[in-house]
Amino acid sequence: MALKLLIVDPDETWNSKSKAYFVEQMYEVTTVVNGKEAQLAMYNDKFFAVIMNYATENHSCMQVLKFIKTNYTSQRVIIVVNDRQLIDNGVITEEKLLKLGVTEVAVRPFEVPYLKELLEGHQSLSDLMSSVPKKEGVSEEKEVSMTDESFSKIRIDEFYSSQAVLFDIYIKLSDNKYLKILHTGDTFSKERLDKYKNEKKVESLYFHNNDRRKFIQYNNFLTKKLIDNKNVPAYNKVNVLKNVTEKYIEEAFTVGIKPQVIEQGKEVCENVFQLVESQSDLYNVLRSYQNFDPTAYSHAFLVTLYTTAIIKQFEWQSKATIETAAMACMFHDIGKTKLPPEFVGLSTKDMTPEQFEVYKKHPELGFEIVENIRTLNNSVKQIILQHHEAFDGTGFPFGKKGSKVLTLANIVCLADDFVHIMIDHKLQPTEALKKILMNKEGVKRYNSILIEKFIKVFVDPDKINKDTVLPSNSRIVNGSKKAS
Repeated sequence: MALKLLIVDPDETWNSKSKAYFVEQMYEVTTVVNGKEAQLAMYNDKFFAVIMNYATENHSCMQVLKFIKTNYTSQRVIIVVNDRQLIDNGVITEEKLLKLGVTEVAVRPFEVPYLKELLEGHQSLSDLMSSVPKKEGVSEEKEVSMTDESFSKIRIDEFYSSQAVLFDIYIKLSDNKYLKILHTGDTFSKERLDKYKNEKKVESLYFHNNDRRKFIQYNNFLTKKLIDNKNVPAYNKVNVLKNVTEKYIEEAFTVGIKPQVIEQGKEVCENVFQLVESQSDLYNVLRSYQNFDPTAYSHAFLVTLYTTAIIKQFEWQSKATIETAAMACMFHDIGKTKLPPEFVGLSTKDMTPEQFEVYKKHPELGFEIVENIRTLNNSVKQIILQHHEAFDGTGFPFGKKGSKVLTLANIVCLADDFVHIMIDHKLQPTEALKKILMNKEGVKRYNSILIEKFIKVFVDPDKINKDTVLPSNSRIVNGSKKAS
């Protein structure tokens, strides 16, 4: 069943244009030109969301908002503001609108697809699945020409779908040429995928970047189900978590850290916590896990996985601490998106001294990106800022030393260094750990208790005496209770 939208705008041309676009996107749309008609429409029908122009008259936007707040407390509302100066001059404040129940504020100029992005950020999985037009069987394959940059990639044997496919699925034929093998709403066909995998030796599937959020949403749900299932091997759980985490990080790095992106991130962090909390044999996977690509997204996932595994060894670990660290790990290198283009894919060992000085600024650049995001707590921001600080004072950007380095940040530093060694030298995890331990000078970069706990990550937890606590000179961020 299509999701219903109510568009309230005095500009009938805009209403017609918006309606045509959203109907094409499989929404059911009602348009009105004033507040009185909007209230009547809401009285007679239920809407997934209301998109209303602040300039609405007869009844005004503020009157309609008060009507909604009184009668429809859970209604999603996007307010469109025509003139940014109204906000800059304090005539309209986002804080006041949010208190009146406004979900999002969209300030012109923007194109209609921007509103679709905002709406999708507030769709639950049930909203998403119910809005897909379900078909019996599978549609015909269709060849399309689109730029390679328009697509996200997933391994064919790691793709999972609901009974009705939630978005178009492609295989790549050549540069900028793709074949759509499953259409939105098709009955999921494992047979068709197996044909390409086994007969044509296709290794990867592709979907549009603008469907990445749908992929994350469904796979977050699937990950939770798998983690809760004791019959699913730990390796499979980690792989599914890897896929959703990497696509989430890719989304954040591509579209920015928007409120709806952070909300999805919290779900990813919840799954990370549940995995390290409940999977007693996880150490077996962590000893040998090598299913990764040498990309920024894979790197961030592995840093998240090993950081949270280290934290799990401490008595002070908690759900809040693990989820805080997971969020920081996923964003720890976000500052690299502000570096010059020549730094993409450039290893630190290949940088000139001048380039390395520029590279050393990325923790501060990352902090600047997240500093004013209210939905990220300060611990996440400080870990991003300090994730290259070292316990012996040799780190950057500030050269902090000893207890001045946040414990969680030093754990991320250790995990980050470990993952770089593992990927750069193509080593198994236990071999990468040995390489760290054999470097007597390098090991001074970390609080010694962290090394002890990291070693325990690779050991059967039933054999560990868990009475070790942090030394008095260590600083613990965001949580001191033991998780239940």
